[in-house]
Amino acid sequence: MNFILIMSGGAGDRVGAYIPKQYHVVAGKPVIDYVIDACVSSEKADKIAIVMDKNWINYSDKIKNSDFLIIPNGQTRIQSLHNALVEIKRDYTCDKIVIVDAVAPFIYSKIIDDYFDWLDEYDAVITAQHITGALTNTHDENLNREDYIITQSPEAFRFDIFYKNFDPKFPYQEMAGMLPPGSKRKYYYGFKNNLKLTYDYELGYAEYMLSKIGATRNANNIAFFNRGILVTEGLRSFLLRNDKERTEKWLDDIYRAFPRLIQKWSLTSFIPNQSSLYGLVLQATSSKFGDVVIKFIPEFVGRYERELEAMQHLPSSYMCRLYDWDLESRCMLLSKVENAHFASFDENLKLTDFFHKVIGDAVPYSDDLELKYIPDYYDELIRKLNAMDIVPYQKEPVERELKYAIGLYERYFADAPKYVLHGDLHYLNVLDDGVAFYGIDPNGFIAPIELECVRFIRNDVRDHASFGYKERYELLLNSFARFVDRERLNLMFIIDMAMCTYNSVFENETDAETLVDLELIRIAREHYEETMKKEKVTA
Repeated sequence: MNFILIMSGGAGDRVGAYIPKQYHVVAGKPVIDYVIDACVSSEKADKIAIVMDKNWINYSDKIKNSDFLIIPNGQTRIQSLHNALVEIKRDYTCDKIVIVDAVAPFIYSKIIDDYFDWLDEYDAVITAQHITGALTNTHDENLNREDYIITQSPEAFRFDIFYKNFDPKFPYQEMAGMLPPGSKRKYYYGFKNNLKLTYDYELGYAEYMLSKIGATRNANNIAFFNRGILVTEGLRSFLLRNDKERTEKWLDDIYRAFPRLIQKWSLTSFIPNQSSLYGLVLQATSSKFGDVVIKFIPEFVGRYERELEAMQHLPSSYMCRLYDWDLESRCMLLSKVENAHFASFDENLKLTDFFHKVIGDAVPYSDDLELKYIPDYYDELIRKLNAMDIVPYQKEPVERELKYAIGLYERYFADAPKYVLHGDLHYLNVLDDGVAFYGIDPNGFIAPIELECVRFIRNDVRDHASFGYKERYELLLNSFARFVDRERLNLMFIIDMAMCTYNSVFENETDAETLVDLELIRIAREHYEETMKKEKVTA
């Protein structure tokens, strides 16, 4: 009996994602599905087994709807392999086994069948590459690179000899090293594009290469693509999990509309962004506009009109540019921020320049603007307070802080000048292109100018718990006092944190995030109360 063993136990730490890299959607489907397709197409395999954490089964329909043998993974690769060998030996009569990696999507069925055939003559078949660069070691020894090779999966073994000599405590990476001296090994050097996805930049390379295979190989017509390309990691982890039926229909609508959008905006290529949770973001190229971003927002999310209206009114001095929009498909065509990274407080010069523009170029609100969708911030506070009956947890402290926030707003900001603001300028919505910061994804509020600073402060403080929340808050409060009055900024921070705390109970399943927000409110309120005491003493 011939077995294919797919190793899928890795956690993806070096990619830096909360979803293991083998379940990332690349060019329309999870990485592991490319491997499964090759294994299923093998003419020589009798049985396919996957070593994996069963909690991830639902991330691949090909696994969920199959009769593959699923074997629990271990803490390390060699422990996972040992689990598999023991289970196969116990329940099956296995003659040959080919071991492949779930994170190596360029595998193909012919190489698997060739490895099975070569095991008629050899005890092991090992994928190998010659070393083409210089070679040394950490002991400063001179080495001849011709004496060394790089080995990779797939690997194949005659099962009995491999099982008999397998050592679960073997300290090296090359499994064939366990075989006894004199074992016949074949090194195969012909698998040139055998990429194993290890780092985040390799996902982009795989996206590009795999998008040229199969349904997307027609380079002259990008409308000829598989709908599955639109199903990103972010959509799978949120909208498709929480609202599958409406999300699927929305994706169908985008797929049908795409030929029209291609013509409208002269698109020549696109790659989906995998991380967006509440919509679909495509990085695209247009012969008319250059490098662009297309952002689709479903109607049931309830944000498109508001965000579009904000993009139409916010200054281009600090916002990414809105080139065009399409109401029918509920999408926007935006400029792409090249080489973008999330903004950092440590980039002080760029941060200073950015917020000087945010404050100095802010658009004053007047009735002449005739805004239809952007709400007044105070009205939003009242609306949330009136909807306390739907709060799922921490109801009492959330309601208490909202009432306190509304009181502060009425006392200090009711008569303050109002502006059309982004309203959500935390660092994830501010991108750094290496030269300057640019805002994206506006929430849209009619509010006092201080609001534009507080969410950057909130997220930075939350992300530096080891620094100390109070210490970090005072640091940022002093820094942002360059742009607005320090004490009014503290007051707006208290007010907006009440709104963020309300939002958190719907965005998270547990109250851990809510408790952090409540702690930040406590710190800011202490600052306010100390200020009031000092003013009384001075008076």
